Amino acid sequence: MGDIKTITKIPVGAVALMGAAIEAVLGLIFGIIAAIGIGVGLSTYGGLAGAVGAASAIIGGVIGGFIGGYIITAIIALIYNWLAPRIGGIKLELE
Repeated sequence: MGDIKTITKIPVGAVALMGAAIEAVLGLIFGIIAAIGIGVGLSTYGGLAGAVGAASAIIGGVIGGFIGGYIITAIIALIYNWLAPRIGGIKLELE
């Protein structure tokens, strides 16, 4: 068994950047799925409308995911840093 350590504070910027990167990847995945649906739905209006809608879904998913992920993860990290000294942090066993 290893030592049990408690995380009492986390770096907000680094954690928020990682959360933003993860959300950007998820935004890309969901943007591609939405783009397929938009492309199929708008195919009756012509190829350009479907292509613009699909591209917007992908780009919007990535950018929105990154920005939203950064903000939400930063808020969660700030709340964690505020609560950890009061109720105890996350305990990890390290070897």
